[in-house]
Amino acid sequence: MLERLHFYSVAEAKAELSKVISALKDGDAVITKNGIPAAAVISYDKYVKMMDFLEKVKDLYLLDMGNATIEDPINNILKDY
Repeated sequence: MLERLHFYSVAEAKAELSKVISALKDGDAVITKNGIPAAAVISYDKYVKMMDFLEKVKDLYLLDMGNATIEDPINNILKDY
């Protein structure tokens, strides 16, 4: 999985955004700031699959817990979506 990551500095990503987006078909992109990973860029298809998966896991989690009022860690991930 790590071999499919493409690393770009913030400056590279800004200057060559279309290159970053094109590279997503071969793997994910990591944007670094001062050499430290700061952001990840994934394809839209992968994003949709991940969100669908999290929604399904959330449903299973709530079925298992039986109470939606309990602090839900999955909800924290999905709250902005």
